[in-house]
Amino acid sequence: MGKTANRNLKILRVILWCMVFGSFIAFGLGQLIMPNENKNMNTTFHVFRADWVQEKNDGTVEPVKVPGTCDVGYGEWGTITTKLPKNQENTWICVRSMQQELNVYVGDELRKEYSTLSTQRFGKTSTLTYVMFPLYEEDGGKVLRIDFMSKSGYANYVSEIYAGDRADIKDHFINAHAPGLVVALFLFIISLTVVIGSYAVHHLYKIEVDLLHLGNVMLMASTWLIVESKIRQFIFPSSTVAMWMGFLMIALLPFPFSEYINCIQKGRYQKIYTIIELLTAINFTVTVFLQLFNIKDFFEIMAASHALIVLLIIVMVFTILKDAFSGYIKEYRGVAVGFLVAIIGGVCELGLVYVVDARFNGVGLCLGLVAMLGMASIRSVRELINIEKEKQMAIAASASKAQFLANMSHEIRTPINVVIGMNEMILRENRDSVIDEYARSIQRASKMLLGLINDVLDFSKIEAGKLQIVESEYTTETMLQDVVLGAEIRAKQKKLEFKLDIDKSLPSVLKGDDIRIKQVLNNLLSNALKYTEEGSVSFRAKGLYEKDQFRLRFLVEDTGVGIAKEDMEKLFESFQRLEMSKNRYIQGTGLGLNISKQLITQMNGTIEVKSEHGKGSCFIVEIPQQIINMMPIGESNKNSERKEQKEENERFYAPEAKVLVVDDNKMNLKVMQALMKRTGIVPDIADGGNACLQMTENKKYDLILMDHMMPEPDGIQTLHMLRGDKGNVNAKTKVIVLTANAIEGMREKYLAEGFTDYLSKPVEAVKLENMLAKYLKEKAPSSSDLQV
Repeated sequence: MGKTANRNLKILRVILWCMVFGSFIAFGLGQLIMPNENKNMNTTFHVFRADWVQEKNDGTVEPVKVPGTCDVGYGEWGTITTKLPKNQENTWICVRSMQQELNVYVGDELRKEYSTLSTQRFGKTSTLTYVMFPLYEEDGGKVLRIDFMSKSGYANYVSEIYAGDRADIKDHFINAHAPGLVVALFLFIISLTVVIGSYAVHHLYKIEVDLLHLGNVMLMASTWLIVESKIRQFIFPSSTVAMWMGFLMIALLPFPFSEYINCIQKGRYQKIYTIIELLTAINFTVTVFLQLFNIKDFFEIMAASHALIVLLIIVMVFTILKDAFSGYIKEYRGVAVGFLVAIIGGVCELGLVYVVDARFNGVGLCLGLVAMLGMASIRSVRELINIEKEKQMAIAASASKAQFLANMSHEIRTPINVVIGMNEMILRENRDSVIDEYARSIQRASKMLLGLINDVLDFSKIEAGKLQIVESEYTTETMLQDVVLGAEIRAKQKKLEFKLDIDKSLPSVLKGDDIRIKQVLNNLLSNALKYTEEGSVSFRAKGLYEKDQFRLRFLVEDTGVGIAKEDMEKLFESFQRLEMSKNRYIQGTGLGLNISKQLITQMNGTIEVKSEHGKGSCFIVEIPQQIINMMPIGESNKNSERKEQKEENERFYAPEAKVLVVDDNKMNLKVMQALMKRTGIVPDIADGGNACLQMTENKKYDLILMDHMMPEPDGIQTLHMLRGDKGNVNAKTKVIVLTANAIEGMREKYLAEGFTDYLSKPVEAVKLENMLAKYLKEKAPSSSDLQV
C-alpha cells in the first residue's frame, strides 16, 4: 500500500507541475495569437511621406528615396530637402540618426541640432538615436532641410522618417521594441540567477560548476541586447555609454563561451580554446585603444569581434563532431544539441547586425541561449544529484570509518595495556639485570607500537577534519623539558651527541596547544634520531617578537642521511617513506611529518626544510603563541640528568582508600591491581556492569574506575543505572571511565554522559597515580599519621 500511495502521489505532482507550465505556455501563446484589445485607435503616428531631393555641392538637385542612400561620401555633409504640407498643427517629426550629425532647418530657422561629439570624451561619430523636433502651424508650406554627416558606414544613408504626436511616436517605438527588451531582461535575470546559484553550489560542494561559465555567457549576451535596444535612449541617461558597453560585451563574449565548452569537453581541446581566449584579449585591447585615441570607433572594427565569434562557432562545431566520432559526445549529448541551437541563433543575430532597422534583434540569440541553458541545466542537475549521492555515501563511509577506528582503538589498546602494565610490574619488582634489560626492550617496543597507533588515529582525525587545537596556559620550561628529556635518552642509546640551545629570555608562561607543539617536536626529533647513525642532533628554541605577535621558533638539525632534491616535494605526503631500499630497517608509518605539517598549519604556524643528501637535514618551525607572563625562563638545565619522576616519599599513598575497578578483561583487572601497589590501595574488582551494580549496593566506595566497552550493560549503561538508583550508596560516587577508545572527541562525550573524568588505555602508572591523587587527597594519611 505504501509504495502504491507514493507512486500515485508522484503522478499527481507531475500532473500539477504540467498544469503550472501549461498555464504559462497558454498565457504566452495567447498574447501572441489573440487579437490586440488595447490598440490606441486615436494615434496620430504615421510614416512621413514626401518628395525628397538631394542638394549637391555643385548646386544641382536630384530626387532621393527615404529611407535610402544618397550620393554622400565618408565624412562629407549631405543635404536633403522637401516642402512641408500646409496643415502642421501639433505635428512632430522623428528622424533616426544612423551615427550621424544632424542639423534640421524649417525654412531658414535651425529647428534641431543633434551631435554627441561634445559630450563624448573619445570617439569621432555620434551615437545612433531617434531625433525628434516639432512643426508649428505657420511651418506649413516651408522647406524642410536635413543636413547630415557621418564618419561611418552609414555616411550616405537616410533612415525612415516618422510624423505625429510626440507621445504617439514614443509609444510606437516602445510598443514595437519593448518585447525584445523584455526578453533580454528576462534572459539577464535568468543568467544572474544561474551565476549566483553556481557560486552557491561551488561554495556548498567545493566543486567547479561548469554552468557558471554559461551563466556568464548569458549575462554578457543579455547585457548586450539590453544596451543595444532601439529604445535605449528612453532608458539610459547616456546612450553613448550604452553603445560602448554593447561593443565591449560582443568583444568579450568568446571568452566565457570557450571556457564553458572547454569545461564540458574536459579540457581535451584546451590549447585551441586558449588561443581563442588570447585572441579575445588582444582584440579587446586593440579595440579599446583605437576608440580611446579616436583612431577607429568601435563599430568600424566590430567585424573583428564578429570574426572571433564565427571562429569560435567553427571550433565548437569541429570539436563536437570530433567528440561524436570518438564517443566522447555521450558526456554532453544534450548540451551539444543546445549548442547547435545556440549556434543557429548566434548566426542569425550576427546577420541582423548588418540589416538596417531589423525588428527582431536578439530574438534568435535569446532562443538559442535559452535552449542551451535548458540542456546544460539538465546535465548540471544530474551531476549535482550524483554528487549529493556520493556525498551521502562519503558521510556513511566516514561514520563507518569512525566506528571502525573506535573499535580498532579498543581492540588494539586493550592487549597493549596488559603488555605495558605487566611489564611495568616486572621493571618495578625485578632485581635481575638481564631480565631488566629484556623488560626495557619490551617497554620500548610497546611504546613504539603505541606511537604507530596514535599516528594512524591522528591522521584519521585530520582527514575527517575532527582534530582540534585546544589552547591553554602552560609553563614554557616544563613543555621544553618534556620534549628534551625523551630525545636525550634516545640520543644516548644511539651514542649520538645531543646539542641543546634554549634562549634564556623566552617568556615563562605562554598560551597555546602545548600538547600539539610537543607532538610536533617529538616527531621531528624522533625522525632526526632515526635517520642519524653518527654525529649529532641539535635542538634550538628561541622567541621572535613582531608587531602584535610572538612566535616560538624551533630548529631541529641532524647530521643524518639527508633528503634528495627529487624527494623534497613528497616529504610531507602521507604514508611516504623516502629511499625505502636504504631505510627499510627504520620503523614508522610515514605519517609523522604529514601530521606535523597539518598540526602546524592548524596552529597558524610554518615549517621549512633545508637538506642536503648525505649531509643531514634542518627543520625550522615557527608557531605563534600568546604571552601570559613575560618573566624569562632563565637558563635551562642542559644537564641530561633530569628527574624522570618524583621521589618515592613524594608518591601518592592512600592504603585506606576504597576503590572499585570494573572491567570484563581479567588481565586488565590484574594490571590495575598491580599498578596501584605503590599507592597502597588494594582495589575491589568487578568483571562486568552487573557485578558492579551488585557490589555497590552495600559498600561505599571513594572512587570507581570503569571500563566502557563491556558486554551489556556497558560502562555508560552501568553509570546511568548507578546514578538512577537513588537507594544505591554509590549513586553520587565519582566514576572515572577507563577506555581504549581514544579518538578525538571521546573525552567530551564521556563527560557529557556523566563520568567524572577520563583515563585512556594503555594506562600509564604516573597518570593513574595522579588521577587517584586528584580525587582521593583526603584519604592520604597526614605526615603526623605517617610518623606514628
